[in-house]
Order: sequence, then C-alpha cells, then structure tokens
Amino acid sequence: MSQEEDIKKILKKLEDIEGRLQKLEKPAGEERKEEEPKRGKPEQAVKKLAEKINVSEEEVWKVFDVEEDRLTLINIIGKNHKEKTKNAALLVLLGYKYFFGKKNVLSQEIKRNVADNRIPVNGYSTYIKELTPTFISKKGKPGSKITTCRLTTFGEAEAREVLKKICKG
Repeated sequence: MSQEEDIKKILKKLEDIEGRLQKLEKPAGEERKEEEPKRGKPEQAVKKLAEKINVSEEEVWKVFDVEEDRLTLINIIGKNHKEKTKNAALLVLLGYKYFFGKKNVLSQEIKRNVADNRIPVNGYSTYIKELTPTFISKKGKPGSKITTCRLTTFGEAEAREVLKKICKG
C-alpha cells in the first residue's frame, strides 16, 4: 500500500468519527423533536378520544385547552393533592399523545400543568414515582430538565378512565 492510500483511509475514518461525534453532541431535546410524529388537527383528536371513551366532543373540550403546540388542562379531579397530581400527569400525557402525536413529554410540562391547576408541586416527584413503571415510563436522570415521561398501555387505559369520570361528572 502506498502512502496516499493510507492517508485516504485515515481521512475516511476521521470523517466517520466526526459524524458520530456530531450526532452525540446534539442536545437531547433536538433528537426527541425529530423522533416525534407530526401532529393532527385538534378536532380530529377530540373526536377520536371522545369515541374511545363514549362521551361527547364538547365534554372532552372542557378538560383540554390547546394552543399551537401547547396543551393545558382546564379541569382536573381528585380527592387530594396526590390524586390530582397523578390524574393531571396521566391526562397531560394522554392529551399530548392524541393532540400532538407526542409519546414522550417533558416532565417539566406535566409539572407546569399541575402548577397551573393550583395543585402544590412540593410532592410532585414522589407522586410521579408512584405511577412508574405501571402507568408511566420515565427516560432520563432524576431531576434533569430533559427527563421525559411516556404512558404505558395500562397508563393510557387509566388516563381514559380519569377523562371519562371528568366528562361524565
């Protein structure tokens, strides 16, 4: 082998390494955005959700407020702060799944919804831990700003039941 061939091989290996490094250096949030499917129309999501739980679309709209790429709960039930926090987490994850096609939602977004509903957030992480791994699957380091949550199959069923209870009053 000549020196030119050796140099070409080394340059090719360096390019491969550089490409892999660029992928690793990408912030975790950017990667997640690329993975998420495109969102549908809110009206279609509400119709689908209403059909699944056998309630009217108007009743579902009484629970969720959707603006651009943000979902806010406007109605939540629970006997105490713990139950309200758990129900809010399940509903937020369900809402983001149906309205935006997002399976992974930042934990901070769930916490924002809890706070927006005037539920104290001081026990938030403890209550969320009680939902894992049966209802929610978490990805990321504890306390990290980029930790995401995802509904499990049981979690989605439970979230639908909570939504049904709110809608039926």
